[in-house]
Amino acid sequence: MKKLIRLFIISCLIITCLIPNVAFASVETKQADWEDITLTDKEFNEILSMNSNNNIQPLATGLITYSSIGISKSGSTLIIAGITKGSSEVTQCGFKKVTIERRKNSSSGWSSYKTYENLYIDGRSYQLSKRVAVPTGYQYRVSCTHYAKKNILSTQKIDKTSNILTF
Repeated sequence: MKKLIRLFIISCLIITCLIPNVAFASVETKQADWEDITLTDKEFNEILSMNSNNNIQPLATGLITYSSIGISKSGSTLIIAGITKGSSEVTQCGFKKVTIERRKNSSSGWSSYKTYENLYIDGRSYQLSKRVAVPTGYQYRVSCTHYAKKNILSTQKIDKTSNILTF
C-alpha cells in the first residue's frame, strides 16, 4: 500500500512539473487606434505643406521620384499624410516603416510611441492617410522609410521625418 501511495504522489509531482506555469505581469497599455481616413486632395496637400523638409529631395537614384510626409492635428487626434511615388519601372511602392514618436518637452529626446511596418502595394504610387488618437501633453512627429522596389535586386529606401506638433 505504501508503494502505491508513493507511486501516486510521484506521479502527481511529475505531472505538475510538466504543466507549464507562466506568470504574466498585467500591464495595461493602450494601443494607438490606427485607422484609414479619406482626405481630399486639398487637405492632403495642406498637411504635406506643413513640413518644410518635404521640399528637399535626395539625389535621385531612379526608383523613388517623390516622397513626402506630414502631420496635422484635430483635437487629440493626429492625422498622418504621406506619399511615395516611384518611376515607371517600380513594381512595389509605399512605406517600409512608419513610426509615431513623442517627447514630453523640447529638451528631452524622442521615443517611439507606435510603429507600423510594410505599408506598401504592388504599384507605382502609395498614398498614406491615417488617423490615430494620442494622449495630450506631448510633442509628436512621424518618421518613416519610403520604399520602392523594381525587382529583387533593385530597391530604394529614403528616410524622412515630419513636422512637429504639440498636443
